[in-house]
Amino acid sequence: MRADEPLSRIMTETVVVIESDRSVSEALDCFFQYPIHHLPVVRNGRVVGMLSSADLMKLEFFLPKATTDRARYLDERFTIEQLMGTPVVSLKPHNSLGEAAEKLIESGVHGVPIVDEADRVLGIVTTSDIIRSLLHGPPRKGSLPPAQKFLQRLAESATEEPQYHTKPSDEEYATAMRTAETLHVEARDPRYLGKAMLYLDQRRQYLEKVLELADRFLRAGQEEQVHALLLKAIHAAKRAEEHATGAVRVPFPLE
Repeated sequence: MRADEPLSRIMTETVVVIESDRSVSEALDCFFQYPIHHLPVVRNGRVVGMLSSADLMKLEFFLPKATTDRARYLDERFTIEQLMGTPVVSLKPHNSLGEAAEKLIESGVHGVPIVDEADRVLGIVTTSDIIRSLLHGPPRKGSLPPAQKFLQRLAESATEEPQYHTKPSDEEYATAMRTAETLHVEARDPRYLGKAMLYLDQRRQYLEKVLELADRFLRAGQEEQVHALLLKAIHAAKRAEEHATGAVRVPFPLE
């Protein structure tokens, strides 16, 4: 597609919206139930704000660990109007992809509602929609992008009964890892259990570091130094996986 194509060709027309007087827990439910990352807030049919899944996910860090009724705790302390982004950055169906890209860059947001002359929501366009359309053309009607298909399958599987496994104690884990190393080193590992354990333990160590820094990043209000550490941890995890799979790239001079 060209940058001068109208947004009406790529916008998602079936949009989940929420009234401004609804509870925060209902907004959270919208993100859990639907494959969306942006939620327009409306009042009397007109868009008045925007919520993102990232904004609401941060609320988790305000919850005391002893809280049992999380929805009630959030609803008593926050409102949608307090959390929503204003003023709303919106576009019209006749605006072009190029105009939308410029608007998203200027405003620093990743999704904008497409509205009519009365500010009623007609659709929504995200940065992913624009990039995908410029690379592959407009989506076919009735089809979902790969990311939305994944989220849809995830939502459908959420009702399935989860299976949980008990974590071994530190002593049990250490014994298992010693056994895995012995099997692998002494070549007594015909079913590759030792090799798999050593690989998974390596992945665990790197990913736990990424998780720790991601948690700090959210708690610190996306502080730049923590962000830099998080990027380094992600890079280290990727490089370790490349070495493990034999797909090591030639590093760039600045890496």
